Amino acid sequence: MTATPSLSDTAYKYIQQKLLHAQLPAGAKISEHALSREIGISRTPIREAIRRLESEGVLSQVASKGTYVARHDRTELVDLYEVRMALERSAVRRAIRRIRPAEASELQRLCDQMRAAARAFRDSGLAVMDGAPLRTYLTADLAFHLLLLRIAGNRYAAKIIGDVHFRTAMFGYRSHDRNLRHVARTWLAHARAALAIRRGDRRLAQRWLLRHIRSSLRDALQSFDGRQGAVPAAAPAGFAATMEALIVRAQRWPPRARLRCAGGSPPSVHTPS
Repeated sequence: MTATPSLSDTAYKYIQQKLLHAQLPAGAKISEHALSREIGISRTPIREAIRRLESEGVLSQVASKGTYVARHDRTELVDLYEVRMALERSAVRRAIRRIRPAEASELQRLCDQMRAAARAFRDSGLAVMDGAPLRTYLTADLAFHLLLLRIAGNRYAAKIIGDVHFRTAMFGYRSHDRNLRHVARTWLAHARAALAIRRGDRRLAQRWLLRHIRSSLRDALQSFDGRQGAVPAAAPAGFAATMEALIVRAQRWPPRARLRCAGGSPPSVHTPS
């Protein structure tokens, strides 16, 4: 049975969605009155949500002035990717010991979705991926990494990586110039990592995954340096909610013992269309 979210949770998610859709850019002042009017609730749960986001470093309190959306810097971007490299490298080692055929097939299916999105982008003639292909591509990419963490069975790592993806998204969805070369290179790294995992080759899987994350960091830093002061691009339509759903599912993956008692394969990660 799903618990009813509290008003504080409702306010938290509402503010989070506004951040992901670039409706509250870095440096913007948070108005409790405006949020109360928009959501239709009192200020008390809104204050609770704001305190929660302050504790996460997303918002910052300025003495005698109010609460503002935190400004992101280059060091934070590097820190986020380094956390990913450390935790996902460990996740590969655990996942190879635990992976089941259905899960290996799911990783491959997500790679196939990335490839299909890349082909749709190529055929569009656009210089930078956008629209439906971008949403499909981002969804499959994120689902791949979160599924790997779910297979590894470390909920704490899944929670941390979920937070990392949210914080990275705060830098905007143009944190990479997703031209055809970037998209093809990223798909290839995922496909090679998935193949190495299926074959039980831990070192090769880790090498491809780390190569992909390091390459993404270089691209993100280059983009960040080139657009200082610009408002980050909003998420593709519907992707922010999809990201939240995938992260929540990754953190609620049932223990392996319970899955065995069910007598079947684990549920598949079906990415929304």
